[in-house]
Formats: sequence, structure tokens, C-alpha cells
Amino acid sequence: MFFQESEAIATENLDLRKTVEQVDHLLATIFTNAPLRPEDFAWKLDLDVNQVIVVFEILTSCGVLLAESIVECRECQNLVSVPPLEQGEAQHHGFECSGCGCSVERSAPVVTIYRMTEETLARPKPSVATLNVESALRELDQYPSVFRRLGQYWIIKYDTELVLLYSTNGLSYLARLLVDPGRKIPAAFLLAAEMGIDPRIPVGTSGPVLDDQALRNYRKTYLEITNDLEEAKRDNDHARVAELEKQKETFSAEIEKATGLGGRKREQSDSERVRKNVSNAVTRAIEAVAVEHVRLGKHLGNSINSGSTFSYDPERDPQWLV
Repeated sequence: MFFQESEAIATENLDLRKTVEQVDHLLATIFTNAPLRPEDFAWKLDLDVNQVIVVFEILTSCGVLLAESIVECRECQNLVSVPPLEQGEAQHHGFECSGCGCSVERSAPVVTIYRMTEETLARPKPSVATLNVESALRELDQYPSVFRRLGQYWIIKYDTELVLLYSTNGLSYLARLLVDPGRKIPAAFLLAAEMGIDPRIPVGTSGPVLDDQALRNYRKTYLEITNDLEEAKRDNDHARVAELEKQKETFSAEIEKATGLGGRKREQSDSERVRKNVSNAVTRAIEAVAVEHVRLGKHLGNSINSGSTFSYDPERDPQWLV
């Protein structure tokens, strides 16, 4: 198994061994900070959902996963962590969505999702055997909307039509935007996704720009800033948010330096050059998609916004598997 904790669970709970093995493999394949739902695992792996929940709970107690109570914002479909009730606070009192700032009612349905902990994601990324194209296509055929990388190709499915496109940086940038609808993302953080620093999508890297230790350090820093910023926004700690935004800008510059300009001190114009390069790559990627899939090309053209930041703002979120 890929996680030593999984092996220990399977040894101590023989009746769960099959479930543990399959969950362990899927976790290793995903290996991101994306929300994980036991129901999705059970459906995908054809397992009993209660057994999957038990395995998730044990992995949580081992520090591999963490559990989080969330609601989905009706305005932007962002997953919003439910803050604890303060003493004397009314049960119906709402709280703010960290994505769009709209009020979320306390009465909204609350579900439990799981995420990999920072400590787990700081480990070396598991080496999982890649499925062949035919097997992957059969497996992904069950999902309505797919935008996932397989080796040198992207498997893309939208509105029942399935196409394959050769990998480009622009498709990696699109994938990062699709996984976070409504969120404004700077160009440098789209570069982070392509390099494998941003854990939200498993796209791999464009080349050996960073060694393994440097990549782990960048990934850890990215997670720390992102998680701290989300927490500060939930707590309405405006001073902390401002401080973390500055840290984010600094880290953004570090990512830019790590993406192939020889490590030299960057001029101010380089940031604009990065933005233009990313914008051009995104435009070319949408055009390439449109050639093979007209409806998706039109959807992306209407939904992808570029400027000082980039975002995916669909009228209806297709719920992408990325």
C-alpha cells in the first residue's frame, strides 16, 4: 500500500482490508488538498459507503486526513467551512462565503468532507502506475464532465462528448480554473499548478524545474498560506487577511522565479510578462478545445475571465472531475 497507516489499519481490521486497499490506491492517485467524499469513493470503487466512512475516520485519527463540516454556497458553489457557534450566537445566524462574500444561512445543509492534512501532502508524492488510455476512458466514461490529464494527453468530456487533446500548459491552467469555479487566481498560481506545487489538480510538472525537496518546500508553503488565508477570511480578521495577501504576493514572485528565468532577480515588467504568457496560453487552449469540441469551446469562452487575475465563472457549474 502507498500509506503505511493503511497497512496498519488493514492488519488490525482484516474485514476492512479490501476497502482499505482500494481507498489507499485512490487517495495516492488523487494526492491533493481537494475535498474528499466517502460517497464518491464508495460509488467509484463499488464499496459499502459505511465501510469507507470507517476507513476515513481511522485515517483521520492517524493524521492522514482531517474532517471538515462544510456547506455549498448557493451563489458561487464554493465549499464553505462552517465556523463554530460563538457563545450566545443564534443558531440561524449566517456567515460569510469565503469565495464570493455572500451570506450563507446556518440552516443550509451541512455535510462532512475530508481532506489530506498538510503533513500528508508534505510527503513525497506516491508513484502510482498510470492506467492505459483504454482503461482510463472506460473508467471516466461514468462521469458527466471530465477534464483530467493522462500522461501526455488530457481526457475531456462535456455534454456527453469525449475528446483527447495533447498536453499543453494552457490546458493545465484551464484545469486549475475549473476545479475552483468563481475564485480569482493570479497567473503565478496557475504556473504553480503546472509545476505541481498547487495540490488541487494532479497535472504533474512541465519539467525538472525544481528538485524534489524544493518542490515539497514550495508545496508546503503554498498550503500554509492558502489555509491560513481561508481561516482568516472565515474569522473576518481583516488585518491578518491583509498580511497573508502580502505573503501570497511574495510567494507568487518566488514561483515566477522558479519557472525558468534562470533564478535572476526579476524586473517589475516580468510579472506582466508572466500574466500575458499565461493569458495567451489559456486563449490558445480554449481555441484548441473549440476545434475538437465546439460546445465546450463556447462554454469556456463565455466562462473564463482573464485580466490581472483569472477565473472560471459558469452560469451552471458542470461539476468537473479534474
